[in-house]
Amino acid sequence: MTLCNEKVMVLAAALPIESHFLIKRLSKVEKIVSKDICSISAGYAYGRRIFVLTSGPGGLNAALAHEFLHTNFEVGQVITFGLAGSLNEDLSVGDIVIPTAVGLAEGGEDDDLPLDPINRRVAYGGNVTFGGLALQSSQPLGPERKRALGGRRAICVDMESHTAATIAKKHGACHSVVRVISDEMDTPLNLTNPKADTMFMAAARVAVERNAEFLYAMLAGEMNRAV
Repeated sequence: MTLCNEKVMVLAAALPIESHFLIKRLSKVEKIVSKDICSISAGYAYGRRIFVLTSGPGGLNAALAHEFLHTNFEVGQVITFGLAGSLNEDLSVGDIVIPTAVGLAEGGEDDDLPLDPINRRVAYGGNVTFGGLALQSSQPLGPERKRALGGRRAICVDMESHTAATIAKKHGACHSVVRVISDEMDTPLNLTNPKADTMFMAAARVAVERNAEFLYAMLAGEMNRAV
């Protein structure tokens, strides 16, 4: 038995800092799930109820959270969002990236999955890149590794999108990715503890606010396409 009988649109992030600024833009927000494996808030955008899932970082947390989501709710569409590292030297902090496929940094082309398209007609003034491959990595990556991965037509790297896409497709739901660049290709990171990197955290805050701005504008068009 599911907790909800209507098919819902879900926007899914890993970190509270990623979901916080989007949730702030919604109206009539309520927390409907608060568990160790995830939290889910429900609110309204343009008159329609949507869910915002926060899973925790990494593939394992994403797997547990998204399986819980699809098992307990009738999900029509999932959009994974949040921070990503750039795998393209033309992308800068705050740029929005909307890939058309997702793969594994530690895998090959056989692992690549197509993503469902996003409405391109969005009233947003910032830089948006459509197309290319998003890769999921098991850990944050430094400049040398990011440059090596850029050769696979990859544009960005995160730690959850491939897992979320795999589970969505298993359950028959649409899945798309809307990420924002938080660290450029040649930006060095504190790989053992990115949260201790003050420059990265400052860039990340700017990035997640832009991600939320784009997503909220995008929802105006996506509401008409939700399953």
